[in-house]
Formats: sequence, C-alpha cells, structure tokens
Amino acid sequence: MSKFKTVTFTILGVIAFGVVAWATIPYWSQGSAVVEVTGTTTKRQGGKDQYLVFTTTGTYKNTDSLHYLKFDSSDLQGKLNRPGRYRINYYGFRVPVLSMYKNITKAETIA
Repeated sequence: MSKFKTVTFTILGVIAFGVVAWATIPYWSQGSAVVEVTGTTTKRQGGKDQYLVFTTTGTYKNTDSLHYLKFDSSDLQGKLNRPGRYRINYYGFRVPVLSMYKNITKAETIA
C-alpha cells in the first residue's frame, strides 16, 4: 500500500505543478521590445487562425489569450499589417523545434 500512495502522490504533484506552471507562465515569461515589422501571415492550426508577425529580430504570434483577456487578435493583426516600428508586449518562449512563438499582447506604433 505504501508504494501505491507514493505513486499517487507523485502523479498528483506532477499534475499540480503542470497546472501552476500553465497558469503562471505569462507572468514569468513576459517582456517588451521595439521591433520593425517586415511582414505578416495567417496560419491555420487546429481549426483556429494563428497570426504570425515577422520582424527584424524574430517571429512572433498574435493569438487570443485567456491569461490576458485578449480577444482582439484580428484587429491587432490589421494594425501590424503595415510595415513599421512598434513597441510590443509579449509573453512566452520561442522554441523552433516545437513551432512555438512568443505571443504579442499589445502593440503601439512608434513614429
């Protein structure tokens, strides 16, 4: 019975850690940058649109975010369709092997 309890507590601990990591990742991986947008595109993934924003410093995604209560991705994408310099806020990590991108939460035009 002791081994069963150990396995159960280990599984529950891993699940709890995963839930806490998912819920807090936007807060410990956020940042801001000044970027120059060079292009945009739309990628269909899993029945949803994923907007990609190409900059001189890397690629970002622009999708709705429950963490930040952001539900205006298409409006923001329309703004970013015009090449120029922007100050963006983002969260997440860029992991090329997994096709993961930092998600833009806010963008302001810089004159």
